[in-house]
Amino acid sequence: MLLGTLGWAALIAAGGDLLLVNGLIQSAEQPPGYLGRIEQNNPEEVAAALRRAEKFYHGEGMRENKIPPLVLVIHGSEVGIFFKENYSMYKSTVDLAAKLAAFRVIDIRVCEASAQIMGLDIETRFPFVGTVPYGPTEITRLIEIEKYVYF
Repeated sequence: MLLGTLGWAALIAAGGDLLLVNGLIQSAEQPPGYLGRIEQNNPEEVAAALRRAEKFYHGEGMRENKIPPLVLVIHGSEVGIFFKENYSMYKSTVDLAAKLAAFRVIDIRVCEASAQIMGLDIETRFPFVGTVPYGPTEITRLIEIEKYVYF
């Protein structure tokens, strides 16, 4: 069972069958996908995750077409980043996300429940952003059922 990554420079693994390659954890078998880890639930952490994805794309990912888009499941107050009414506040983050989505580097999904709590109309999200009913459940599904690993 994968315990996770401590970042780009370090990895703790049992059995020695995991490798750290440009921030991606890879086992003997290629996982079906990668999930961006966002723990602080703030706009700065979302922007940092996007920059890590961009850095990876400019390195290894641009040459490797077998790597699926990195999934970012956004829940909590940071869902507001990806709604049109907040564009001027988060312009640089949204522009980077749009570019990475266009190049199929990322797949952003926002939590519908969080958007509703914040009073956001799900129809005003940017067209490159998908939705999930409840973010934490989607994260659990991707990790436990789909066997995604953290990026």
